[in-house]
Amino acid sequence: MRFEFKNNHAFTLAEVLITLGVIGIVAAMTLPVLIGKYQKKQTEVQLQKSFTELSQLLKLSEVDNGSVEYWDFTLSGDNFYSKYLKQYLKKVREIPNKDFKKYMVYTNLNGQKCTGEVWCTQGDSFYSYLASGSVIGIMTHPGQDKYKAVSIDINGDKKPNQLGRDVFIFAVSKTLKGLVPYGLQDAGIAGGVFKDFDRNKIKTGGDYSCNKNKKGIWCSALIYTDGWQIKDDYPW
Repeated sequence: MRFEFKNNHAFTLAEVLITLGVIGIVAAMTLPVLIGKYQKKQTEVQLQKSFTELSQLLKLSEVDNGSVEYWDFTLSGDNFYSKYLKQYLKKVREIPNKDFKKYMVYTNLNGQKCTGEVWCTQGDSFYSYLASGSVIGIMTHPGQDKYKAVSIDINGDKKPNQLGRDVFIFAVSKTLKGLVPYGLQDAGIAGGVFKDFDRNKIKTGGDYSCNKNKKGIWCSALIYTDGWQIKDDYPW
């Protein structure tokens, strides 16, 4: 069988099939790359949007409750949420951690189930589903009086539910007077004190590092440091 075109050049069926096969191989090679770039861009946009939304919410709360530096950071997650955040959120529903963790399982960047950190273990931490589609969690820190860790799941219940991919950790900081990435300066003292924007420390500085072999808790700090961009060396 031959296929003839107006320029009188004919193709055999075998040639057509080979051409289609080559096109299929090229598509199979490039499509994952394109999908990956799209997912990264979506993550950048959604994460910055969630950060901005929560930062603005804190400003609204400060009008009624005074500067963040004077808030009570010894409160449990649920009480901190009720006092400083609840009335300012455009939320769909609220749920305490003891119920949330019955169906939501977060994993660290290294693929291990999150079992030892405050954002997945403390029963009196609190979660809120927002109208924007994200989920924020306010964490209880026993003995902590300088910050409150905040998890932001940018796509709600959708997978992968993994730190550094769709779940990112921030902190409402008393000394920095607002929302900052967890691991930046004194926001995350238990994991390490960052006094500058040292990118290498964020990637390799310990168990919380934004590294595929680590937990990925500092990935929000890495994206923030890179100007809300997921660079080529980001552990995607």
